[in-house]
Amino acid sequence: MSWVTIDRETCNNCGICAERCARCFFNRDGEITVNANEECCNLCGHCVSLCPKGAIVHHKMDMDNFTIIDSEITFDPDDFFQFIRRRRSHRHYKRKEIPRENLEKLVELCRYSPTGGNRQVVEIRIIQNRERIKRLSDLTVDYFMDLIGQVQQKVERLRSEGQEIPEDLLMTHDSLKRYERMGEARNLGLDVIFHHAPALMIFHSGALVGTPKDDCVIAAQTVVLAAMTMGLETCYIGLFDAAANNSASITEELKLPPGNRVYSVLVLGYPRLKFLRTVDRNPIRVDWE
Repeated sequence: MSWVTIDRETCNNCGICAERCARCFFNRDGEITVNANEECCNLCGHCVSLCPKGAIVHHKMDMDNFTIIDSEITFDPDDFFQFIRRRRSHRHYKRKEIPRENLEKLVELCRYSPTGGNRQVVEIRIIQNRERIKRLSDLTVDYFMDLIGQVQQKVERLRSEGQEIPEDLLMTHDSLKRYERMGEARNLGLDVIFHHAPALMIFHSGALVGTPKDDCVIAAQTVVLAAMTMGLETCYIGLFDAAANNSASITEELKLPPGNRVYSVLVLGYPRLKFLRTVDRNPIRVDWE
């Protein structure tokens, strides 16, 4: 049985659905027919959304969630450009909790962010328990302290043996040097990983599902921009992203579904500092053809 049916009394055979989706819709002597199933339909919903007569019903999707678009939403390009430029990575937050309903709205928006092949397999872990956030922060610091020690030991051993140090090892050694004082900062009561933020969002997905990294980052960036409209600010936490997929201790603490990996991480909260100017950035290198 087809996942999609057409109301023949309403359909005017305009052919838009067949133009958009030639895998499921067919123009047979001027009449549109459809046969949608798991072999051809990826549940994008475009056939329903495009139909000018509302004649298409998708039985695998919530038809009540196809809301009518009755007017254009316009933004002044210059205003939107300034909005994008005002985004900053915030590392100082007020001791104010984020209402659950605000976080739920951000999650709902992620539901509509694009995914490769429309697989829609992004998952989100939201942690607001400050003790749990601190525990994950400590485990991350521990991971980097151990990693720094291992890399330093390997470099020193190769030098003592008079062997050439591989370039990738040298690069890792040099990049890790900036994190040598993580332990000292933690002892001073600083949170160099999550910055005492009131909420942590971990975007994760199965590793063998097409484009998991892209999907999670797009969902996270959707949160970043939407959060700004709520008076919230964010910061990507790449350190935890790296540690979570390589530390057995963090893996055990998180207990993500089997086969899932962390692909993007955000902290968010109400900002304690207010930026008064946009900042400069290097020009993008572009080749025009």
